[in-house]
Amino acid sequence: MMESAKAFAQLLKLAQPTCDNSMRLTNVTFFLGAGFSKSWDTTFPVGNELFSFTYSEWSNLDGPLEEFLKLCNYQTFKLDINAPMFKDIVYQIGMMKKYPEMRPRYIDDQNLEMVESHLRYLVRKKFEYSAPLYFEEDEKLRLLSPPTKEQQRILSFFKILGRSGDGSQGIPEGLRANYLTTNYDFVIEAILDNVLAPDDSYRLYTYRGLTPVKYCGRAPDTTVFDNWLVGNLLKINGGFEVFKSGCGFEFDYRKPKDDAALRANPPQLMLASREQDYTQAYFRALFPKVIRLLQETTVLVVVGYSLPDEDALLRLIIRQFAEDRVDGSRKRLFYIDLSSTAAQEQKVNGVFPHVGELYGLKVLPYAGSFSSWCDEVVKEFKQISKVTPSVAAAGNASKPSSKKGKK
Repeated sequence: MMESAKAFAQLLKLAQPTCDNSMRLTNVTFFLGAGFSKSWDTTFPVGNELFSFTYSEWSNLDGPLEEFLKLCNYQTFKLDINAPMFKDIVYQIGMMKKYPEMRPRYIDDQNLEMVESHLRYLVRKKFEYSAPLYFEEDEKLRLLSPPTKEQQRILSFFKILGRSGDGSQGIPEGLRANYLTTNYDFVIEAILDNVLAPDDSYRLYTYRGLTPVKYCGRAPDTTVFDNWLVGNLLKINGGFEVFKSGCGFEFDYRKPKDDAALRANPPQLMLASREQDYTQAYFRALFPKVIRLLQETTVLVVVGYSLPDEDALLRLIIRQFAEDRVDGSRKRLFYIDLSSTAAQEQKVNGVFPHVGELYGLKVLPYAGSFSSWCDEVVKEFKQISKVTPSVAAAGNASKPSSKKGKK
């Protein structure tokens, strides 16, 4: 397991800006699953927890769901909705949208949209009762309490990672960190925001795959990014901050003023289903960006994502990282998960069959939490680079602060 931490620490060391030599721009992409958020805070739901509702949880909220369930021949009295049933409901909605001739007599586009919207609202409220959301205050995403020991380890890692890219010579050099996530929450955004100075913001350096009409009620700081210090944050399954706004979308990390507004326009989420439907406008906009990013990525770090067989489309998308043995010959995949290294290698081999072959993709598994991996990487990095406070300060200064849109 130490091989994984040592290998990544060496990457960080080679990427530190120097006066005489700098690493050629190298894309490092983190693919974050539910286990990533769980490593940050154990209260975060994983697996099917967000898609299971007791009768009291869903029936106390007025809406079209009960009418739809009755029409689909469910006995709704004291009915608990478990995850398989939830996936079946979403699947039926998707099929009725896709094949209108299969709809029951009294189902149309409008009431299907109402039911799906109600389900997105239920998921958002379920999460709210389960784990924290890091809302924006004074243009920063705020942590709700001082970081725990595990969270400090993660923050320390991302601070070093943030110093590993440089644009001071007019072209991007070093490591460029990008993020793909299946999570709805704000964890990665909050981390990236809180490793920067109080007057700086991650959003100035982060492209989201589409340009929002508004960001937290304001005009976006940047309409078209320059290829300088910008990285990508692409939320494949949508997020609790993504809302429809006219013909476009807006990102809003502010705490909702009232529940009525949230019910009227719940966030854009890809709900769990027996067959994922990525044909909606938000997801169609992100797909080309996700695929291009993976193809341009040299180092892929998979954190807390189990590569399940039922996520067939996502597995095909991840395969774009190294479609063939020749693609993987100069690439590396770090896999960080609580499962054994043998289990991890088996999962990865199911997506990349050329793993282990001559010149095939190199995989470095790590059986443990992400916070533990971060701690090992940081310790190894400090050991091999002999970081002193003055060097660390110089590293911070090497990343110019963009103040676009800030007064």
